[in-house]
Amino acid sequence: MRNTEITLDRTLLPPGSRVLCAVSGGADSVCLLRLVLDLGDVTCFAAHYDHGLRDSSAGDAAFVAELCEAWGVPLVSERGDAAAHARSAGVSVETAARELRYAFLRRAAAAVGAELIATAHNRNDNAETVLFHMARGTGLRGLGGIPPRRDEFVRPLLEVPREQIEDYLRRRGIPHREDPTNADDGYARNYARHHVMPAMERLHEGAAANIARMTRVLREDEAFLDSLAADWLKTQPEDRLSASGLAALPRPVARRVLRRWLGEDLSYERTGAILALCCAGPSAVLDLPGRRLCRVNDALTLTVPAASPLPERTLRPGETLPLPEAGMEVECLVCGPDEDIQISFNTFCFSCAKICGKLSVAPRAEGDRLDLMGRKGTRSVKKMLIDAKIPRHLRRSVPVLRDEAGVLAVCGLGQSGRAAPAPGETYYKIRFREIREGKSS
Repeated sequence: MRNTEITLDRTLLPPGSRVLCAVSGGADSVCLLRLVLDLGDVTCFAAHYDHGLRDSSAGDAAFVAELCEAWGVPLVSERGDAAAHARSAGVSVETAARELRYAFLRRAAAAVGAELIATAHNRNDNAETVLFHMARGTGLRGLGGIPPRRDEFVRPLLEVPREQIEDYLRRRGIPHREDPTNADDGYARNYARHHVMPAMERLHEGAAANIARMTRVLREDEAFLDSLAADWLKTQPEDRLSASGLAALPRPVARRVLRRWLGEDLSYERTGAILALCCAGPSAVLDLPGRRLCRVNDALTLTVPAASPLPERTLRPGETLPLPEAGMEVECLVCGPDEDIQISFNTFCFSCAKICGKLSVAPRAEGDRLDLMGRKGTRSVKKMLIDAKIPRHLRRSVPVLRDEAGVLAVCGLGQSGRAAPAPGETYYKIRFREIREGKSS
């Protein structure tokens, strides 16, 4: 008889934690909720987000609500319009759905005071993700697959095969909902699930398990190599690198040094060109998109076109404000209490009653801090920009939204929970959009 007992990774769910489980109604998320609830030594909540993409999605929401009521789990739910968000933000529907879902999960976690958000990614999801990364061309980070933890998000089922999850529910008579789009091979992930992974299992039994083992090893290797790069960078002045020192590093370490220093991943060919520059004569240059690397004797420096800092501008309700220095515009809409609250990394919502004085958009000011929604305490905006790997020369053009009480949001990074709207409140929806070829997207 197949072993249907599933052991969650307790390093991700320590006793005493307050855990918000993302529950779609599918087998994986229902299994996760039941297992977390059965731990008994954590406080469990559930969250369900309806993307508004399928006619049957209302049925999913009703199923999750009934399940949570039967199991005695507090539920936070919300409905959005991923298709509309995709059109307004100029991104794919899949990207829009993910942005809306993750922003909702952070808000829901903040509302219930949960410090962890558990998602139900399993071993098969991880293997499929690795295959996609390989097909696109990737390094160790991509081959490391889905991380067990990233910030407040944890994935306690990552080592569990999908078959075991389904068997667990079947033997216990626990119901779940099937997403009808899961049968559509027109979706790349479904094709990989239905055809590529079964073919790999026929070639080598246990392929998904072996891929999972590989990802664990490679995540450790990636972390070690990245730490070597970080340690070497600490020996260098902030504004330049030693060309000879960089060239002498093992190529995997040098590549990670450049990724950290330049704030972006580099192709294999571009890394080679930079290392060749380091071994050139006493002076040489290499043009990169939007910037130039200069070698003068042993000093490797980066020059960039001076980015115009944003001036401070007042943002008024009902107004669309151009931000040409950032290549963007920002729109401030007044939304009624019955409208859906949709927050992402470029769309923010604030209660009209909780805003202090006027709204304005400006670059980061010294000492700015943000109480990021869904997280405890405040963070330095400067450190957030650095952690997001935004190059130094671009940081003064990143829009920061504030009222007279302080920072409300940083475009691309998130919003404060200070003035977040409660259901039934009139609120401002503030949306940043890139301007492409003279038109907003």
